[in-house]
Amino acid sequence: MSLKIIRGISFLSIILCLTSCSNNTSNSTEMKIGDDISLLENVKLDYDNAFFDDFSTGVSKENWYIGKQAWGGSNGGVIPENIKYTDDGSLVIQANGAYYDDNDIRGVGDIKDGRYTGGALISKFLVQSGRYEIKMKVLPRQGACSAFWTFAYDTENALNHEIDIELPGGTRSNTISFTNVLNTNYITEQFSNSQDVNSETINGSPSYYNDGEWHTFGFDWYTNPEKVIYYVDGKISAISNVFVPLMQSRLWVGCWFPVTSAFVGTANFETDYMYVDYVKYIPFLDQPFTKFNPAVNGYAEDYEYPSEPISSPVNNKISNGDFDNVLLKNSRIGGWNATKRITEDKEIEEVCNVIEYEGKDESKCLFVKDEGLAYQIIDSVYENFEHTLSFYGKGKGKVVLRYYGATDTEILEFKEVEVDSDNLNLYMIDGIAPKNTQRIRINVESSKGNTIYIDNVSLYQK
Repeated sequence: MSLKIIRGISFLSIILCLTSCSNNTSNSTEMKIGDDISLLENVKLDYDNAFFDDFSTGVSKENWYIGKQAWGGSNGGVIPENIKYTDDGSLVIQANGAYYDDNDIRGVGDIKDGRYTGGALISKFLVQSGRYEIKMKVLPRQGACSAFWTFAYDTENALNHEIDIELPGGTRSNTISFTNVLNTNYITEQFSNSQDVNSETINGSPSYYNDGEWHTFGFDWYTNPEKVIYYVDGKISAISNVFVPLMQSRLWVGCWFPVTSAFVGTANFETDYMYVDYVKYIPFLDQPFTKFNPAVNGYAEDYEYPSEPISSPVNNKISNGDFDNVLLKNSRIGGWNATKRITEDKEIEEVCNVIEYEGKDESKCLFVKDEGLAYQIIDSVYENFEHTLSFYGKGKGKVVLRYYGATDTEILEFKEVEVDSDNLNLYMIDGIAPKNTQRIRINVESSKGNTIYIDNVSLYQK
Protein backbone atom coordinates (compact mmCIF):
# COMPACT_ATOMS: atom_id res chain seq x y z
CA MET A 1 0.00 0.00 0.00
CA SER A 2 1.43 3.36 -0.99
CA LEU A 3 0.75 6.73 0.60
CA LYS A 4 -2.86 7.74 0.05
CA ILE A 5 -3.01 11.34 -1.21
CA ILE A 6 -6.76 11.67 -1.27
CA ARG A 7 -8.25 13.77 -4.06
CA GLY A 8 -5.67 16.48 -4.38
CA ILE A 9 -4.58 16.76 -0.75
CA SER A 10 -0.86 17.45 -0.78
CA PHE A 11 1.82 15.42 0.97
CA LEU A 12 2.60 18.44 3.18
CA SER A 13 -1.06 18.78 4.21
CA ILE A 14 -1.18 15.15 5.28
CA ILE A 15 2.04 15.42 7.26
CA LEU A 16 0.78 18.56 8.99
CA CYS A 17 -2.42 16.74 9.91
CA LEU A 18 -0.54 13.72 11.17
CA THR A 19 1.52 15.85 13.54
CA SER A 20 -1.46 15.81 15.92
CA CYS A 21 -0.21 12.31 16.72
CA SER A 22 2.69 12.75 19.11
CA ASN A 23 6.03 11.30 18.00
CA ASN A 24 7.30 11.33 21.58
CA THR A 25 8.24 7.93 22.98
CA SER A 26 7.57 6.38 26.34
CA ASN A 27 8.49 3.27 28.25
CA SER A 28 5.37 1.10 28.36
CA THR A 29 5.72 0.54 32.10
CA GLU A 30 5.42 4.29 32.70
CA MET A 31 2.19 4.79 30.73
CA LYS A 32 -1.08 5.26 32.57
CA ILE A 33 -4.62 6.42 31.89
CA GLY A 34 -4.77 10.21 31.54
CA ASP A 35 -1.25 10.57 30.13
CA ASP A 36 -0.65 12.15 26.74
CA ILE A 37 -0.56 9.52 24.00
CA SER A 38 2.95 8.69 22.83
CA LEU A 39 4.74 5.91 21.00
CA LEU A 40 6.53 3.07 22.70
CA GLU A 41 10.30 3.29 22.69
CA ASN A 42 12.01 2.41 19.39
CA VAL A 43 8.72 2.25 17.45
CA LYS A 44 8.58 4.34 14.30
CA LEU A 45 5.69 5.45 12.11
CA ASP A 46 5.67 4.43 8.44
CA TYR A 47 4.60 7.70 6.82
CA ASP A 48 5.26 6.29 3.34
CA ASN A 49 2.27 4.00 3.78
CA ALA A 50 0.01 6.33 5.74
CA PHE A 51 -3.66 6.76 4.91
CA PHE A 52 -5.72 9.91 5.42
CA ASP A 53 -9.24 10.81 4.27
CA ASP A 54 -11.16 13.97 5.11
CA PHE A 55 -14.11 13.18 2.79
CA SER A 56 -13.82 16.65 1.26
CA THR A 57 -15.07 15.43 -2.12
CA GLY A 58 -17.10 12.43 -1.11
CA VAL A 59 -16.71 8.75 -0.36
CA SER A 60 -13.87 7.25 -2.42
CA LYS A 61 -14.75 4.07 -4.32
CA GLU A 62 -11.02 3.36 -4.46
CA ASN A 63 -10.60 3.29 -0.70
CA TRP A 64 -13.95 2.30 0.83
CA TYR A 65 -16.67 -0.27 0.54
CA ILE A 66 -20.04 0.96 1.77
CA GLY A 67 -21.52 -1.75 3.97
CA LYS A 68 -24.77 -3.42 2.95
CA GLN A 69 -25.15 -6.15 5.53
CA ALA A 70 -26.49 -6.98 8.98
CA TRP A 71 -25.15 -8.72 12.05
CA GLY A 72 -26.43 -9.47 15.54
CA GLY A 73 -30.12 -9.72 14.65
CA SER A 74 -33.16 -7.55 15.47
CA ASN A 75 -32.01 -4.64 13.32
CA GLY A 76 -32.10 -3.43 9.73
CA GLY A 77 -28.34 -3.58 9.23
CA VAL A 78 -26.10 -0.96 7.65
CA ILE A 79 -27.24 0.36 4.28
CA PRO A 80 -25.80 2.70 1.61
CA GLU A 81 -28.77 5.09 1.78
CA ASN A 82 -27.51 6.20 5.20
CA ILE A 83 -24.05 7.22 3.96
CA LYS A 84 -23.76 10.87 2.91
CA TYR A 85 -21.18 13.65 2.73
CA THR A 86 -21.58 17.38 3.22
CA ASP A 87 -20.61 20.37 1.13
CA ASP A 88 -18.28 21.49 3.93
CA GLY A 89 -16.34 18.22 3.92
CA SER A 90 -17.72 15.80 6.50
CA LEU A 91 -18.89 12.22 6.28
CA VAL A 92 -22.44 11.84 7.63
CA ILE A 93 -23.78 8.49 8.81
CA GLN A 94 -27.54 8.51 9.35
CA ALA A 95 -29.15 6.15 11.83
CA ASN A 96 -32.89 5.52 12.10
CA GLY A 97 -34.25 4.50 15.48
CA ALA A 98 -37.44 2.96 16.84
CA TYR A 99 -39.67 5.89 15.81
CA TYR A 100 -38.54 6.11 12.18
CA ASP A 101 -41.64 5.88 10.00
CA ASP A 102 -40.85 7.49 6.64
CA ASN A 103 -40.95 4.16 4.74
CA ASP A 104 -38.53 5.50 2.12
CA ILE A 105 -35.71 3.00 2.75
CA ARG A 106 -35.51 -0.74 3.35
CA GLY A 107 -33.37 -2.59 5.84
CA VAL A 108 -31.24 -5.61 4.96
CA GLY A 109 -31.50 -7.35 8.34
CA ASP A 110 -34.39 -8.90 10.25
CA ILE A 111 -36.27 -5.58 10.26
CA LYS A 112 -37.14 -4.34 6.76
CA ASP A 113 -39.10 -1.11 7.32
CA GLY A 114 -36.12 1.23 7.70
CA ARG A 115 -36.04 1.20 11.50
CA TYR A 116 -32.78 0.31 13.23
CA THR A 117 -30.69 0.97 10.12
CA GLY A 118 -27.26 2.58 10.29
CA GLY A 119 -24.30 2.90 7.96
CA ALA A 120 -20.69 1.79 7.70
CA LEU A 121 -17.55 2.20 5.61
CA ILE A 122 -15.11 -0.71 5.26
CA SER A 123 -11.58 -0.20 3.97
CA LYS A 124 -10.67 -1.80 0.64
CA PHE A 125 -7.05 -1.71 1.79
CA LEU A 126 -5.68 -3.97 4.52
CA VAL A 127 -4.34 -2.72 7.83
CA GLN A 128 -2.04 -4.07 10.51
CA SER A 129 -0.23 -2.77 13.59
CA GLY A 130 -0.14 1.01 13.64
CA ARG A 131 -1.76 4.19 14.87
CA TYR A 132 -5.46 4.74 14.13
CA GLU A 133 -7.45 7.93 14.65
CA ILE A 134 -10.89 9.31 13.88
CA LYS A 135 -12.22 12.79 14.53
CA MET A 136 -15.97 12.58 14.91
CA LYS A 137 -19.17 13.79 16.50
CA VAL A 138 -20.83 10.68 17.85
CA LEU A 139 -24.52 10.06 17.34
CA PRO A 140 -25.80 11.65 20.56
CA ARG A 141 -28.65 9.26 21.48
CA GLN A 142 -28.73 5.88 23.18
CA GLY A 143 -29.53 2.72 21.23
CA ALA A 144 -27.14 3.34 18.32
CA CYS A 145 -23.46 2.48 18.56
CA SER A 146 -20.96 4.97 17.08
CA ALA A 147 -17.86 2.91 16.38
CA PHE A 148 -14.34 2.82 14.91
CA TRP A 149 -12.79 -0.61 14.63
CA THR A 150 -10.51 -3.09 12.89
CA PHE A 151 -11.94 -6.47 12.01
CA ALA A 152 -10.80 -9.79 10.55
CA TYR A 153 -12.63 -13.10 10.76
CA ASP A 154 -11.04 -16.42 9.85
CA THR A 155 -13.89 -18.91 9.41
CA GLU A 156 -11.58 -21.92 9.13
CA ASN A 157 -9.94 -21.35 12.50
CA ALA A 158 -12.79 -19.47 14.25
CA LEU A 159 -10.54 -16.48 14.83
CA ASN A 160 -12.11 -13.07 15.36
CA HIS A 161 -9.36 -10.44 15.47
CA GLU A 162 -10.87 -7.10 16.36
CA ILE A 163 -10.10 -3.78 18.08
CA ASP A 164 -13.10 -1.56 18.91
CA ILE A 165 -13.86 1.93 20.13
CA GLU A 166 -17.60 2.20 20.84
CA LEU A 167 -19.92 4.85 22.29
CA PRO A 168 -21.92 5.27 24.42
CA GLY A 169 -20.19 3.27 27.14
CA GLY A 170 -21.41 2.29 30.56
CA THR A 171 -22.51 -1.25 29.75
CA ARG A 172 -20.12 -2.70 32.34
CA SER A 173 -21.63 -0.56 35.11
CA ASN A 174 -25.22 -0.92 33.82
CA THR A 175 -25.45 2.86 33.41
CA ILE A 176 -25.33 3.75 29.72
CA SER A 177 -23.63 7.14 29.36
CA PHE A 178 -21.73 9.28 26.88
CA THR A 179 -19.27 10.12 29.65
CA ASN A 180 -17.94 6.60 29.06
CA VAL A 181 -16.10 5.03 26.12
CA LEU A 182 -15.86 1.27 25.61
CA ASN A 183 -12.48 -0.08 24.42
CA THR A 184 -12.29 -3.77 23.47
CA ASN A 185 -9.82 -6.06 21.71
CA TYR A 186 -10.51 -9.65 20.66
CA ILE A 187 -8.76 -12.68 19.24
CA THR A 188 -11.97 -14.72 19.43
CA GLU A 189 -15.43 -13.94 20.78
CA GLN A 190 -14.45 -15.89 23.92
CA PHE A 191 -11.07 -14.24 24.43
CA SER A 192 -11.34 -10.48 24.71
CA ASN A 193 -10.44 -7.60 26.98
CA SER A 194 -13.08 -4.90 27.37
CA GLN A 195 -12.48 -1.69 29.33
CA ASP A 196 -15.39 0.66 29.94
CA VAL A 197 -13.71 3.91 30.93
CA ASN A 198 -15.31 7.01 32.43
CA SER A 199 -14.03 10.34 31.13
CA GLU A 200 -13.42 11.58 34.66
CA THR A 201 -10.78 8.85 35.01
CA ILE A 202 -9.11 10.16 31.85
CA ASN A 203 -9.45 13.92 32.33
CA GLY A 204 -10.06 14.47 36.04
CA SER A 205 -13.52 15.86 35.26
CA PRO A 206 -16.49 14.57 33.22
CA SER A 207 -16.55 15.00 29.45
CA TYR A 208 -19.78 14.52 27.53
CA TYR A 209 -18.73 12.95 24.25
CA ASN A 210 -22.18 13.62 22.75
CA ASP A 211 -21.87 17.38 23.28
CA GLY A 212 -21.97 18.18 19.55
CA GLU A 213 -18.26 19.03 19.47
CA TRP A 214 -15.50 17.25 17.55
CA HIS A 215 -13.58 14.64 19.55
CA THR A 216 -10.66 12.48 18.47
CA PHE A 217 -10.62 8.78 19.31
CA GLY A 218 -7.80 6.43 18.47
CA PHE A 219 -5.60 3.51 19.39
CA ASP A 220 -2.03 2.31 18.92
CA TRP A 221 -1.94 -1.36 17.97
CA TYR A 222 1.39 -3.00 18.78
CA THR A 223 2.36 -6.60 18.10
CA ASN A 224 5.87 -6.44 19.62
CA PRO A 225 5.28 -6.12 22.50
CA GLU A 226 1.62 -7.13 22.25
CA LYS A 227 -0.32 -4.11 23.44
CA VAL A 228 -3.23 -1.84 22.49
CA ILE A 229 -3.22 1.71 23.85
CA TYR A 230 -6.50 3.60 23.39
CA TYR A 231 -6.86 7.37 23.58
CA VAL A 232 -9.45 10.15 23.52
CA ASP A 233 -8.59 13.76 22.63
CA GLY A 234 -4.90 12.93 22.94
CA LYS A 235 -5.17 11.34 26.42
CA ILE A 236 -4.74 7.62 27.13
CA SER A 237 -8.10 6.04 27.97
CA ALA A 238 -7.16 2.35 28.30
CA ILE A 239 -4.20 -0.02 27.97
CA SER A 240 -4.57 -3.70 27.07
CA ASN A 241 -1.76 -6.27 27.19
CA VAL A 242 -3.87 -9.37 26.48
CA PHE A 243 -5.77 -10.83 23.52
CA VAL A 244 -4.00 -8.53 21.06
CA PRO A 245 -4.79 -9.25 17.38
CA LEU A 246 -2.06 -10.23 14.92
CA MET A 247 -3.96 -10.72 11.66
CA GLN A 248 -4.22 -8.16 8.88
CA SER A 249 -7.66 -6.60 9.06
CA ARG A 250 -9.99 -4.07 7.49
CA LEU A 251 -10.76 -0.71 9.04
CA TRP A 252 -14.42 0.06 9.76
CA VAL A 253 -16.21 3.33 10.53
CA GLY A 254 -19.89 3.18 11.33
CA CYS A 255 -23.01 3.48 13.39
CA TRP A 256 -25.15 0.39 13.99
CA PHE A 257 -27.89 -0.98 16.26
CA PRO A 258 -26.94 -3.75 18.74
CA VAL A 259 -29.47 -6.47 19.45
CA THR A 260 -29.62 -5.81 23.19
CA SER A 261 -30.47 -2.56 24.95
CA ALA A 262 -28.02 -3.51 27.72
CA PHE A 263 -25.14 -2.65 25.37
CA VAL A 264 -25.85 0.97 24.37
CA GLY A 265 -29.41 1.58 25.54
CA THR A 266 -32.74 1.79 23.71
CA ALA A 267 -33.13 3.66 20.42
CA ASN A 268 -36.02 5.92 21.43
CA PHE A 269 -35.52 8.40 18.61
CA GLU A 270 -36.52 8.89 14.99
CA THR A 271 -33.35 9.84 13.09
CA ASP A 272 -29.98 11.18 14.15
CA TYR A 273 -26.45 11.41 12.78
CA MET A 274 -22.81 10.58 13.35
CA TYR A 275 -20.34 12.99 11.70
CA VAL A 276 -16.74 12.24 10.71
CA ASP A 277 -14.17 14.94 9.99
CA TYR A 278 -11.31 12.60 9.10
CA VAL A 279 -9.92 9.09 9.40
CA LYS A 280 -6.21 8.33 9.47
CA TYR A 281 -4.02 5.27 9.78
CA ILE A 282 -0.21 5.14 10.01
CA PRO A 283 1.42 1.69 10.06
CA PHE A 284 4.28 0.96 12.43
CA LEU A 285 7.62 -0.02 10.95
CA ASP A 286 9.11 -3.44 11.75
CA GLN A 287 6.13 -4.82 13.70
CA PRO A 288 5.17 -8.45 12.95
CA PHE A 289 1.74 -9.42 11.64
CA THR A 290 -0.03 -12.41 10.12
CA LYS A 291 -0.97 -11.95 6.49
CA PHE A 292 -4.69 -12.32 5.93
CA ASN A 293 -7.29 -11.04 3.47
CA PRO A 294 -10.62 -10.64 5.32
CA ALA A 295 -13.76 -11.18 3.28
CA VAL A 296 -16.41 -8.46 3.00
CA ASN A 297 -19.83 -10.08 3.10
CA GLY A 298 -22.08 -7.37 1.72
CA TYR A 299 -21.41 -3.99 0.16
CA ALA A 300 -22.91 -1.37 -2.12
CA GLU A 301 -22.72 -1.29 -5.89
CA ASP A 302 -20.94 1.70 -7.44
CA TYR A 303 -24.23 3.41 -8.29
CA GLU A 304 -25.24 3.33 -4.61
CA TYR A 305 -22.40 5.63 -3.50
CA PRO A 306 -23.49 9.20 -2.72
CA SER A 307 -22.94 11.35 -5.80
CA GLU A 308 -23.77 14.84 -4.52
CA PRO A 309 -23.03 16.60 -1.22
CA ILE A 310 -25.75 17.65 1.19
CA SER A 311 -25.95 20.54 3.60
CA SER A 312 -24.92 19.47 7.08
CA PRO A 313 -28.10 18.18 8.80
CA VAL A 314 -29.35 20.05 11.86
CA ASN A 315 -31.23 17.44 13.81
CA ASN A 316 -34.53 17.92 15.60
CA LYS A 317 -34.36 15.88 18.80
CA ILE A 318 -38.13 15.55 18.88
CA SER A 319 -39.48 12.43 17.17
CA ASN A 320 -42.60 12.82 15.04
CA GLY A 321 -42.87 16.52 15.81
CA ASP A 322 -45.15 17.14 12.83
CA PHE A 323 -47.49 14.18 13.56
CA ASP A 324 -47.73 13.38 9.86
CA ASN A 325 -46.86 9.70 9.79
CA VAL A 326 -48.66 7.85 12.57
CA LEU A 327 -51.84 7.73 14.63
CA LEU A 328 -52.27 6.54 18.19
CA LYS A 329 -51.37 2.86 18.64
CA ASN A 330 -50.95 1.08 21.96
CA SER A 331 -50.78 4.42 23.83
CA ARG A 332 -48.03 5.71 21.51
CA ILE A 333 -48.03 8.34 18.78
CA GLY A 334 -44.64 7.89 17.15
CA GLY A 335 -42.20 9.03 19.81
CA TRP A 336 -44.99 10.35 22.03
CA ASN A 337 -46.58 8.51 24.93
CA ALA A 338 -50.27 9.14 25.63
CA THR A 339 -52.08 8.70 28.91
CA LYS A 340 -55.02 10.09 30.86
CA ARG A 341 -55.49 11.35 34.39
CA ILE A 342 -59.28 11.26 34.59
CA THR A 343 -61.49 8.78 36.45
CA GLU A 344 -64.42 8.75 34.08
CA ASP A 345 -64.57 5.99 31.48
CA LYS A 346 -62.87 7.38 28.38
CA GLU A 347 -60.49 5.64 26.02
CA ILE A 348 -57.03 7.14 25.60
CA GLU A 349 -57.66 7.92 21.93
CA GLU A 350 -60.55 10.16 22.99
CA VAL A 351 -58.25 12.41 25.02
CA CYS A 352 -54.94 12.12 23.08
CA ASN A 353 -54.64 11.57 19.36
CA VAL A 354 -53.75 13.01 15.98
CA ILE A 355 -56.33 15.06 14.11
CA GLU A 356 -56.34 16.32 10.54
CA TYR A 357 -56.61 19.93 9.30
CA GLU A 358 -56.05 21.61 12.68
CA GLY A 359 -52.27 21.92 12.40
CA LYS A 360 -49.96 24.35 10.65
CA ASP A 361 -51.15 24.94 7.07
CA GLU A 362 -54.14 22.67 7.79
CA SER A 363 -51.90 19.67 8.41
CA LYS A 364 -52.25 16.98 11.06
CA CYS A 365 -51.52 17.90 14.66
CA LEU A 366 -51.76 16.46 18.16
CA PHE A 367 -54.71 17.20 20.41
CA VAL A 368 -54.85 16.59 24.17
CA LYS A 369 -58.13 17.17 26.03
CA ASP A 370 -59.94 16.56 29.32
CA GLU A 371 -56.93 15.99 31.58
CA GLY A 372 -55.12 13.93 28.97
CA LEU A 373 -51.33 13.94 28.83
CA ALA A 374 -48.87 13.35 25.98
CA TYR A 375 -45.14 13.34 26.61
CA GLN A 376 -41.79 12.55 25.04
CA ILE A 377 -38.44 11.84 26.71
CA ILE A 378 -35.06 12.78 25.25
CA ASP A 379 -32.21 10.74 26.69
CA SER A 380 -28.51 11.50 27.14
CA VAL A 381 -28.86 15.17 28.01
CA TYR A 382 -26.11 16.73 30.13
CA GLU A 383 -25.59 19.81 32.26
CA ASN A 384 -25.28 23.09 30.34
CA PHE A 385 -26.96 21.57 27.27
CA GLU A 386 -28.31 24.72 25.62
CA HIS A 387 -31.41 24.36 23.48
CA THR A 388 -34.64 25.85 22.17
CA LEU A 389 -38.02 24.11 22.27
CA SER A 390 -40.56 25.52 19.82
CA PHE A 391 -44.06 24.55 18.73
CA TYR A 392 -47.27 25.90 17.27
CA GLY A 393 -50.22 25.76 19.63
CA LYS A 394 -53.85 26.77 20.06
CA GLY A 395 -56.75 25.96 22.35
CA LYS A 396 -56.21 25.86 26.10
CA GLY A 397 -53.55 23.90 27.96
CA LYS A 398 -49.83 23.99 28.63
CA VAL A 399 -46.50 22.60 27.45
CA VAL A 400 -43.96 21.81 30.16
CA LEU A 401 -40.22 21.25 29.70
CA ARG A 402 -38.81 19.18 32.56
CA TYR A 403 -35.19 18.35 33.41
CA TYR A 404 -34.65 15.00 35.13
CA GLY A 405 -31.72 13.52 36.99
CA ALA A 406 -30.99 9.81 37.41
CA THR A 407 -34.58 8.76 38.21
CA ASP A 408 -38.09 9.48 36.98
CA THR A 409 -38.92 11.21 40.26
CA GLU A 410 -35.90 13.52 40.32
CA ILE A 411 -37.21 16.69 38.66
CA LEU A 412 -34.38 19.22 38.78
CA GLU A 413 -36.13 22.15 37.12
CA PHE A 414 -39.00 22.89 34.77
CA LYS A 415 -40.27 25.60 32.43
CA GLU A 416 -43.81 25.88 31.11
CA VAL A 417 -45.83 27.80 28.55
CA GLU A 418 -49.56 28.40 28.89
CA VAL A 419 -51.54 28.23 25.64
CA ASP A 420 -54.88 30.04 25.52
CA SER A 421 -55.78 31.11 22.00
CA ASP A 422 -58.21 30.35 19.20
CA ASN A 423 -55.39 30.89 16.68
CA LEU A 424 -52.34 28.74 16.03
CA ASN A 425 -49.38 30.71 17.41
CA LEU A 426 -45.66 30.04 17.66
CA TYR A 427 -44.26 29.46 21.16
CA MET A 428 -40.61 29.09 22.18
CA ILE A 429 -38.77 28.05 25.34
CA ASP A 430 -35.03 28.63 25.66
CA GLY A 431 -33.27 26.47 28.19
CA ILE A 432 -29.95 25.40 29.67
CA ALA A 433 -29.95 22.03 31.40
CA PRO A 434 -29.02 22.32 35.10
CA LYS A 435 -26.36 20.28 36.87
CA ASN A 436 -27.00 16.51 37.06
CA THR A 437 -29.45 16.54 34.13
CA GLN A 438 -29.68 13.23 32.27
CA ARG A 439 -33.00 13.52 30.44
CA ILE A 440 -35.51 16.06 29.18
CA ARG A 441 -39.24 15.39 29.18
CA ILE A 442 -41.77 17.45 27.21
CA ASN A 443 -45.35 17.29 28.54
CA VAL A 444 -48.46 18.44 26.67
CA GLU A 445 -51.22 18.82 29.27
CA SER A 446 -54.87 19.82 29.32
CA SER A 447 -57.39 20.47 32.07
CA LYS A 448 -60.92 19.09 32.27
CA GLY A 449 -63.22 20.59 29.65
CA ASN A 450 -60.34 22.04 27.60
CA THR A 451 -58.37 20.98 24.52
CA ILE A 452 -54.88 21.97 23.39
CA TYR A 453 -53.62 21.47 19.83
CA ILE A 454 -49.90 21.46 19.00
CA ASP A 455 -47.89 21.02 15.81
CA ASN A 456 -44.33 21.33 14.44
CA VAL A 457 -42.66 20.57 17.76
CA SER A 458 -38.88 20.88 17.67
CA LEU A 459 -35.98 20.90 20.08
CA TYR A 460 -32.64 22.03 18.67
CA GLN A 461 -29.28 22.35 20.32
CA LYS A 462 -27.93 25.88 20.20
